[in-house]
Formats: sequence, structure tokens, C-alpha cells
Amino acid sequence: MTFIKSATRHLIAASGVLATIVLVGCISANPLPDRNQAARLADGRTGSDLPIQDAWALDFSQASDAWDGIAPLTMDTAITVTLQNDPDLRLELTRVAQARADLAQSSLPPNPVIGIAIGAPIDGGGGAPAMVELMQQLTWLWTMDDRIDLQDERLASAILSAAQRTVDRASEVRTAFARALAARDLIEIETAYIETTAGTYELVKALAEVGELPMVDVDRALIDQRSAEADRIDARRELRNRKFELLRLMGWADQDTRWTLSGALEDGQDDGVPNEVDTIHRALTVRLDIEATRRRIEAAEADARLAGLSRIPEVGVGLGWRRNFSDRQALTPGASISIPILDDGYARIAGAAARLDAAHLALAVAEENVVEEVRLNLNQWLQAREQVEAYDVGLVSAARKVVSRSESAFKAGAVDATELLLTQRRLITLERRLLAERLDSDLAWIKLENAVGGSFELPLETPHVQVEKNS
Repeated sequence: MTFIKSATRHLIAASGVLATIVLVGCISANPLPDRNQAARLADGRTGSDLPIQDAWALDFSQASDAWDGIAPLTMDTAITVTLQNDPDLRLELTRVAQARADLAQSSLPPNPVIGIAIGAPIDGGGGAPAMVELMQQLTWLWTMDDRIDLQDERLASAILSAAQRTVDRASEVRTAFARALAARDLIEIETAYIETTAGTYELVKALAEVGELPMVDVDRALIDQRSAEADRIDARRELRNRKFELLRLMGWADQDTRWTLSGALEDGQDDGVPNEVDTIHRALTVRLDIEATRRRIEAAEADARLAGLSRIPEVGVGLGWRRNFSDRQALTPGASISIPILDDGYARIAGAAARLDAAHLALAVAEENVVEEVRLNLNQWLQAREQVEAYDVGLVSAARKVVSRSESAFKAGAVDATELLLTQRRLITLERRLLAERLDSDLAWIKLENAVGGSFELPLETPHVQVEKNS
């Protein structure tokens, strides 16, 4: 078996050269720097003061110590818990890890191929021919830069997308929290209406018992009171529903709901009115998803360059050791070259060109959507603010005065019970509408902040991603 020893020496030498090339050129598959970069991109955009890198350093299954599940819950705390415990965000980070692994893989050459053959004479003569060959494809040498560029841009896009998903999740938490606040406030409105209708019912009943009012007025007052009680029962269930939604976003889906909310609607809104043109410019500049789409264009350009190289024949080199029947040994260097006559790369180039066009169009669509999103949410916020002012100052306040005067007039016998009940119904309807407009104002503001990248306080600059390629 001396031929095996001889062949092994040559193969070890060749493998050493290949190993040196691989060690020099390989890229790390460790996704931690990319996760940290995604965290830094999302900082300042979520509404939480907790550095996201610290939140992601903990296992998502480990309950956050920011909230004990009992104390009154604030919006900031809800966002902090979400950053730590929401598995959806960690799922997004696995896509970053996958993109990092793809980048590392793109820097690696294909494995060498070893061929071994041992012959035996069939004519009864002596000798035993043998052959060992080591083949290595070389096409990766001139395609490596474009393959790395392709995966580099895809990784950058994945980092930006993970950061954007974090910002979107924080916006979803803010939205769910605002809806829960509105449900809580509705219970207070319904409770106040119950007290009003109960007082009216007792008064009407007392007057009917002495013959001053017909019993039908008592029945009407009782219907209003019971209707108010039914509405409060429904409002309590609605608050519980809103808490379920909020807890799921926070990653605490099985948490009990016997806790209260701390905060008020419209607390986080700016006093001034953002300029539409400036707001659109800000959104197109600082949004993470827009930059992610731009990086996908660069990835598509690298893919197109890589497709163009498919017209070049694939080349491989090899080194062989052979021994013939006469026991003579030889080293046989060689090469293999593909002939691109059946597949000249035309289809691949056409596909890459189409993907590049699609990437440019995707950016145009994304920018159009951003402009619409900003203008729509800004207008909806202004619309809701105008309605809040109209209902709060002009309608609800006036309705409360009318109810107070109607109650006094009813006691004095100037108006009947039907008129009193009608004014009370008008008041509760207006109070519910005011609450709905306040919620709409909050939701529109949350969407507007998300439309400009998460906050109006962000520096007016394009988010930057630098992919690390250290070995």
C-alpha cells in the first residue's frame, strides 16, 4: 500500500494550500455584531428608554423585571417588556443570523474532490495500477467578490428590516395601549351615566307614586338605567379584550388581567402641527424600511454582475498521482473547462435583470406608500384634533349644561320626563363620541410617528449599516 502513502503526502500538501486560502478569506458567521447593530438602529424609535441591546441580551422566555404583572402598567413599561419578551422580535433576529450565515458561506470555496481508483489485471499478469486525483473548482475565485457583495447587501437589508420590525412592534404596543386606555375611560363614562339614570329613575318613580307622572315614564327611566348597566358590562369585557391584545404583544399572553393602566389619551402628542413637506422629507430620509429597500437594489446589482459571469466557462484544476502496471509513478496536473454552448447564461442574466428592475420598482412603490402614509395620517390626526376640540368645548360642555338645566326644570315641573331622558341620552352619546375622537387622535399620532421612522426627534440623516467581515 505504498501508493497510498505517496498519494497521501501529495494530497496533504495540496490540502494545506487550500486550507490556507480558506482561512485567509473566510468571513465570520457570528451574528452578534449584526444583532447589536439592529438594536442601535432601533434605539430612540420605540418610545422606551431601555437600550434594545440590553433587552435582547436576555432570553425572551425570561420574564422582564420591568413589570411584576400587578403594578399599574404604563406605556413605556409595556414597550420595555415587549422588547425583552416578545418572541416575534427574536424570530426577526434569526433571519439576521441566517443572512450572516449566507454571507459567511459566500466567502468559502467549494470543497475539493478526491478520486481514487485501484486496478487489478485480468490477464493473470503482475502489477496493480492505481490513481488518486484531487480536483478543485476555480470559478469561485472570480465570482467571490460579487457573491460576497450580494450577501453583504442582503445582510444589511435584514439588519434594517429587523430594526424596522422592532419599531413597528413598539407602535403596535402603543396602539394597543391607547385602545385599552379608551376602554378604561369608557367604563368611567358608563358608570357616570348609570348614576345619572339611577337618580332619574328614583325621582320619576317617586313622582309617579304620588300620581304626578304616568307609570310609562317610570318604565322609560328604568329602560335607560338597565341599558346603561348593560353598556358598562360590555365596556368591562371590552377592556379585558384590549388587555389580552396588549399582553400578547408584550409576550405575556397568559398573564392575569387584574391590573390597571396608568396614563391618559393624547399624553404624548406634540403641541405644534408638523409641516407636511418637511414630514415627508423626514420620512423618506430616516425610515429604516426605505433604506432596507435601497440595500436590496444594491444586492440585485451584485446578483446581476454575478449572473453576467455565468457566460465565462467554469474552470477546475487538479493534481493526480498515477501508477501503471510497470510500477512507474507519475504526477499529473490537469484542468477542466466547461463549454458554454448549451447553457450560455442568457436566462440567468435575464432573470437577474428582471430582479434588478423589480428592486428599483419596489423602492418607487415604497416611497409612494410612505408619502401617502404620512399625508393620510397627518390629515387624520388634524381631523381628529379638530373634532376633539369641537366636541369637548362646543358640544359636550353645552350638553352638560343642558342636562343640568333640564334636571332643575323637571323638578320644577317645567319639562316632562321624556325631555329629561332625551337630554341625558344626548349627553352620553356626545361623551362617547368625544372619547372615540380622542382615541382616533392618539392612533393617528402613533401612526404618524411610525410613518416618520418612529419619532420626530430623530436626527435628519439616513440610517447607516456597516457589515462586519472580521474572521
